[in-house]
Amino acid sequence: MNNGIRTRLVSGAAAAFAAGALVLAGSPAHATSASTQVGLPGGNKISINAWHCSTYVKSCSWKASTKMSGSHPKQAAWIQNRAELKAHGFRVSVKISKNPEATLTMKSKSLGVVRWKNHTARIADTYGKMTPSKATVYVSTKSCGSAKVTSRIKVSEKCAYAGAA
Repeated sequence: MNNGIRTRLVSGAAAAFAAGALVLAGSPAHATSASTQVGLPGGNKISINAWHCSTYVKSCSWKASTKMSGSHPKQAAWIQNRAELKAHGFRVSVKISKNPEATLTMKSKSLGVVRWKNHTARIADTYGKMTPSKATVYVSTKSCGSAKVTSRIKVSEKCAYAGAA
């Protein structure tokens, strides 16, 4: 590529990120995602999903969810999602927006945790935007879900991780 831009790359991760950003800058939005599923007695299933954009200029959309499918029972007593949103790199930070019903706790300048426990449905979705600092190499979304389906059926926290290894 000869576009007059010279970049000094410090690490393999930075090189991969920079190359991807240059190649994909004119392409449609791309996403990084992961999913974990847990089978339940009676045929129901809990799915934990993590998603965020893989390329961005200033900010990156993200979404995390815990969903129950099946009809026995039709909804859980409660279902919860806990999303960990992180900017990776040296001395980086991230600003996070989230849906109104969720709570946001910043654990550090580069890590925020968004949580929502839903008592009236079969899904707990959390979503928003991450705005990482310029030194950020990549962002990640770890989505963790748990549920109390009935007094006898409980799902301990299970997670899905979308981001670089």
